[in-house]
Amino acid sequence: MLDQELRDKVANIVRETLAERFAGEFVFDPIEVIPAVDEFGDGDGEPYLRIMIVFDGDQKALDPRWTSGLIRRIRPKLIEAGVEQFPSPSFVGKSEWPRLERSLQRASARSH
Repeated sequence: MLDQELRDKVANIVRETLAERFAGEFVFDPIEVIPAVDEFGDGDGEPYLRIMIVFDGDQKALDPRWTSGLIRRIRPKLIEAGVEQFPSPSFVGKSEWPRLERSLQRASARSH
C-alpha cells in the first residue's frame, strides 16, 4: 500500500508532466491516486494505481495522442521515485468529479 506521502509524490509527478504540455490551457486539480488491485488478470491480484486526473478546460484541447502516451511519460519518473505499481490514469471533467468522488468514497467505505 502507498502511504499519503508517496501518493502525493505520484500526484505531483503527474501534475508536473501535464504542466509541461498543457501549461495555461487546463487546471488539473485534484489528482487522486488510488491504490487498487487487478482482480481480472491471472488471479494473482496485481497491484496498480488508479490515477484520477480532474481537469477544468475545453476537453477538445486535450490532445488524445499525447494523453494516451501519459503512462510512458510518467512510468520512468515513478520508478525513479520508488513506485513500482503500474499507473492507470483517467481524465475526468470537473463537472463529473463530484458524482464520481462520492461513488469512489462509497466503494472505499464498503471495502473497509
